[in-house]
Order: sequence, then C-alpha cells, then structure tokens
Amino acid sequence: MEVFFRMQKIKSMIKKIGAISTGVAFLGATLTGALAADLKDYPTPFVDLTAKKFNYLGVVGADSAAVDNLGLSDITAGLSAVKVPGTGGAGSVTIVGGVSEDIPIGSNIAATNQLDKDIDDSDVSNLLDTTVSFQGTDYDVSEQVELGLWGSNNISIQSSLAGPFADDDYKDRVVMVAATDAIKYYYSIDESIQLNKTKSSDAFNIKFLGKTLKITSIDSAAKFTANVGTENYLKNGDSVTASGKVVTLIDVGSGGNVIVSVDGVQDVIDASTTKSINGVEIKNDATFYTDTKAERSAWLITGTDATESYTNGDPYVGENKDDPEWVWNIGNLNTIGSTTISNSVTAAINASNSGPFLGIELDHNYRDGSDKQAIEVGKCIDLPNNYVSICLDSLTVADTDYMTLQFELSENVDLTSDSNYPGYGTANTIHVKAGASDGIKLLQSSLANITKDTKTEELWIANQSVFYKNKDSSNKKTFAGNVTPATFNGAGTFAQLIFGNTKDTNLQLNLSSGGGIVSGAFTNYSLGIDSVGDSTTDLLAGVDSIKTFWTSTVSAVTQLGVTKSSEEAGEVQWQTTNLGTKDENHRTRYGVVVKDPKSNGASDKVEFLIPGDQVQANVIVKGLSAVGSATGTSTGNAIATYDIAPSGMLDTQVTTPSNYNLILVGGPAVNRLSAQFLGVTYPAYGEASGLKAGEAILSLKANGDKAALIVAGWAGEDTQRAATVLKNYEAYKGKLTGTEVKVSGTTASPTIVSA
Repeated sequence: MEVFFRMQKIKSMIKKIGAISTGVAFLGATLTGALAADLKDYPTPFVDLTAKKFNYLGVVGADSAAVDNLGLSDITAGLSAVKVPGTGGAGSVTIVGGVSEDIPIGSNIAATNQLDKDIDDSDVSNLLDTTVSFQGTDYDVSEQVELGLWGSNNISIQSSLAGPFADDDYKDRVVMVAATDAIKYYYSIDESIQLNKTKSSDAFNIKFLGKTLKITSIDSAAKFTANVGTENYLKNGDSVTASGKVVTLIDVGSGGNVIVSVDGVQDVIDASTTKSINGVEIKNDATFYTDTKAERSAWLITGTDATESYTNGDPYVGENKDDPEWVWNIGNLNTIGSTTISNSVTAAINASNSGPFLGIELDHNYRDGSDKQAIEVGKCIDLPNNYVSICLDSLTVADTDYMTLQFELSENVDLTSDSNYPGYGTANTIHVKAGASDGIKLLQSSLANITKDTKTEELWIANQSVFYKNKDSSNKKTFAGNVTPATFNGAGTFAQLIFGNTKDTNLQLNLSSGGGIVSGAFTNYSLGIDSVGDSTTDLLAGVDSIKTFWTSTVSAVTQLGVTKSSEEAGEVQWQTTNLGTKDENHRTRYGVVVKDPKSNGASDKVEFLIPGDQVQANVIVKGLSAVGSATGTSTGNAIATYDIAPSGMLDTQVTTPSNYNLILVGGPAVNRLSAQFLGVTYPAYGEASGLKAGEAILSLKANGDKAALIVAGWAGEDTQRAATVLKNYEAYKGKLTGTEVKVSGTTASPTIVSA
C-alpha cells in the first residue's frame, strides 16, 4: 500500500541518542524478582503513580510503516489518561505537599526563621524536579517560586498599625498583603541549553505551571511563540469540545491539510497553519495520511487562542490583557547557558548572571484600595491554574481567647479601706481593670510595700502610688508601693499582664514621667504597655509599645490627655502613631487590640483586648492536586496533568535499552528491538517472526531490572489492533493476564483470544 506519511508530531518526538547496542544480554529472558509481574498490572511499570511520572520509552522501527506510529500514538494517549489515585470526599481538594509557618504581625512571610524565599519541590511536592528531552539531549529542569526580597517588597502580614501598608481600614483584622513582583515563578533549566534552536518541527515541549507549553520558536531574547491551546489527537470523524463548541475532524488531505467543522461551520486548514473557524482558533499541528480514510488522523491545537507570541511583560495566558494579575518574566532566550535565578525585586536575573529564564511574576498589589483587596483569613493568592497557592490559613489565637483590659479615670475613690494611707480618702485615679481573675501581676521588685509578686485583677494609680484589689484581704484596696517612673519612654515597669500563654515578660505595664505632647501641651506621665515576644524572632523589644498620656497634680490624676472629656490625637499612641482621635479598633504587632480610642477617649478611658498569646498568622504554601468526585473518593487527575509523555525514538537510535521500560511497537520484521526480545534474527518476516497471518500479540519481557512490552502483529493493521487494546486497557481488565496475550478482531473492536 502506497502511504504518504507526514508526521510532525512523531518527528518532534524522535531524539537521536546513538547507535543501537548489539551486545544485549537480555534475549529470551524471563520476568523474575522485582519484575515478576504480568499484564494484569498494566499500566505499571510504564507509569509511576506514586511519583506521578511516566516511566517508559516508546520505540518504533526505522523501517516501520505509518500505522506503527499510529499505534504508538494510541498507546501514549492511553497512558496519558491514566488516573493518579486521589483522596477526599465530595468537592474536596487533595493537597500535594506544602509548607507552613507562623508569621508575626508586621513581618514578611519570607525571612530568617520564617518561610524560605526560594520555594521548590522540597517544599511543595508538585513543583517539578525532573528532566526533559530537547533535540536529542535530556536536560535537568526544576520549578521555583520566589517570594521576593527579605525587605519591603515581599508578602507580609498586615494589621492597621504594623506592616508595610498601615491603614485604618484594616481595623483589628489581620490580613496578608503583597506588592507587585513579590511573587515570581520560574521554569528553571538547570543545564546549559541553546533554546533558540527551537523550531515548529522540533519544539521545546514542557509542563509550565502544570499545563503543556509547546514553544515552537524563539523570536528574540525576550520573545517566543508557543502552542497554548488544548492538544487533541483526532481520527477522521472524532470530535472534541473547544470554547463551548464541537470541533470535528472531517478528513485529512495527502498534502497535510485538514477539513474541520466547528458547530457545523466547515473550513480547510493548511499544514502547520492556524485558522479561526466559527470563533475557535485551531492549529493544524501534525497529520497522518494513508489511502484508507478511516486511518487518517491529525493533532489539532484548539482554544480561544491556539498559538500566541509572548514578550517579557506581556499578560500570561488567559489573563485580562488590560489589567493582568500575572505577566511573563522572560529573558536571555538567545543565550546559551543554564537558568540562574536571583531573588532581587528589581530584576529577575542579576545583570552579572547568564542563561535563559522563563517565568511569570505578580503584577497586582494585594492591599485594600489597590488592584486586589488584602487577603483575609482562609483566603489565598493563587498562581495561574491554582498550581501553587499562598494562603493565610488561620491565626494562632482564636477570636474567643481575649481578655479585656481598661484604663479609666476614676474620681473620688477611697483608697484608705485597708492601708489607712493618709490623704487618699477621695483620690482621683487611673483605674486599671482586667477582665480575668489574676490578670495582672504586681512586681515586688518595683513596689516596696508587697513582699512577693502579687496577682490581682484591679489597680488604682494615684500619681505614683499603686493600690490593688487584695483578694487575700476581703478584696480591700491595698497599698502596693510607689513606682519610680522612668524618664519619658524609659522602663518604669511595675506589673505584668497574664492571660493564657501571654505571661511573664510578654506584656508589661510601665509608668513614665516627663509626659507627652497633646495638642501642644505637656501631660505629666504616661501609663503604657510594652510588648516582648517569646523570642526575638517572634517580636523584638522596643517595636511594639502603647502609651496613654495623663495629666495630674501632685496627688491626683485629673484627665486623659490635656482636656477632660475630650478625645485628643496624642493622648493614646502606638509607637509614634497617634490613635486618640481614631474611631475604629486597631491592632498592634503582638496582637493587642486598642478599642475605638476616639469614643473611649471622650470618656477619659482606654480599652484593650489582650490575646491569650502573641497573635501570629499561619501561612501555608501548597500545591493543589485532584478535586474529589461528587460522591466520595476522588479518582484523581490524569497523569498527563503532572508529567509530559516521553519522546518516542527509532530502534536505531537507542543506545542502552536496559535503561528504560520499553514499549516496542512493530514486529520483528520492522523493529530491531522487537526481534531481539523475541529471540529472532532481524528482519524476521512471515513465519520466521513467530507470528501467524492475522495475528497480534502483547508480550511482556524482562529487560534487566526493567520491562519490555512488545506490541506486534503479522502486518501493520494487526499491530495497531494490539495497540488499541492498550489505549483502552480498562475495558480489557481481567483478560490482560500472564506475560503474553494474542489479539484478534478488528482495530475498531479488538478481542483478546488467548493468554
């Protein structure tokens, strides 16, 4: 039969490695040890479901007819559809790997003792660390997510007060914010490569963000052209859905053109060209032509965009072209070298580095009032295709785990009930009250009238004298001692706040003299709360202090701030930020909430919520795998979601067959490796092949510690019939047993007749 064979797809798969090895010692070997398996285990070992990778090499004979290549394509299609087992119930998502860290408020998520700024497969398991084949050579490749510098241009945990984008509108919320360029993803080529050798017939075919990206040409140092639509293998009469419309392959011409129908609108697409038909862009990527119409087929790329050219800074595939969230970050594509990634926010690759880089970067700001709102608890920043997500999963302190604390002007208080302290029968005081029993611990080292550290829930401060509610003396107001105030912003610590895991030195009450400036006047002293983390990596000393400024005479407190019963900006401060006239809650680095300072200040009081521990954000960086089915356990995604099917080879181009699990398509008359594994001399025609007229076999042989599966027939159509069984292997479960089966019937309807 005269056959015109135009096969761009297979040509792009053929990678020259070297001359065939003739001294192989595996002829006639049987399956033993680790390979004592049989056909019932198919598709293993040709796919590795645990590693989510293909694990085979498909080989056709250099002397094969087109039909053997069709057979290999059928087998590849069947293996590409193999499901990786998933877990989870209806609508659930199975997480593949991931890392998490508790991040303090105001801190970058990528920093010393926080998350690594370089996220790779050791952190998120669906990031690649593998090899790809390009023009006859295998290259080590990997994927990385970069989280910006350990400076301002990072992803940060933000409150109204702490973080790079302080904003009253955040109130007491804890959110995650990000600036443009704070997140970058790279497909890293870890060995020297010359990418600009790429051409349509020998493309650079990779998995980029989990999707197939077939780069067909390098147009400049920062520009490439690629197939970006869905790749479909269709035989005459087959249909697929693209952009909501039915695309049908009507016929394939001998010159490589195809006739295609899109929802009934029919047109011709020339070889290796792209055309829009009825709103769907279709690229005629490769064709298979024989005299038998039913055997004709084609690879068609379909989608809203089937092919596209991209320049550095262009919107990524599928992004809004006028306002993209993710843009291409590419360069040095004409340079021979390996990818070198810098974490600099000013340039993806340092000028001193060399090598091609291919990636994307965040082009939106995530903060309230900007491109996107800040990320709330339970939400994520998702890379395209949800390939990697950076999530503000939760906070370390529950909303119910807070103690109230109040500073309030309290006048005409009798402080003589226990101590008979002279002159304090009608004192004007700052009344400090905790919402939990024993929420305050007085320090004997600072208060001379107590003999040990003493716990209470209420204090009264009259100028520099401290009284407390004494539960050991019928709750009488007892003199604890005089505080020696530090100079303004000095120490003066006399008590600690205790609630849950907020303990000892975490939150300290202090008194400072000298006063602050309120509306141009001086107050006499401040009552403050200083925060110290459990470690300096959680919270440094001196970066999280609240001051409340009070006016007093020699023996009495007269008001909060300068003017009684009036809110003033400077009467409450966090660090150097005035809070006194703000009418919303605010949250500090430790997580203390200052409640509505304007309203409370008008009543000469300050109210707080004290958390049961330092509030931190549990940030997770994760990859997504399969979505669960609607009725229970998920069957997972096709393995092609995770890995690219390996390039095929000719039998004359395999150097070391024992390096691979082999799938050998074609009998011993056309495939040298099939002849070797069947123990006959190449080329073995007719009965010398061991086959009979009209017969096809699937024969599993040992190949060292690997396997070889021979897919062979008396003639090409017999071989294709056996390949069809493997394409639809699920339909033959129970009949694929042992190490060899015979296949009869037709290509459209094969039958396994013996094992």
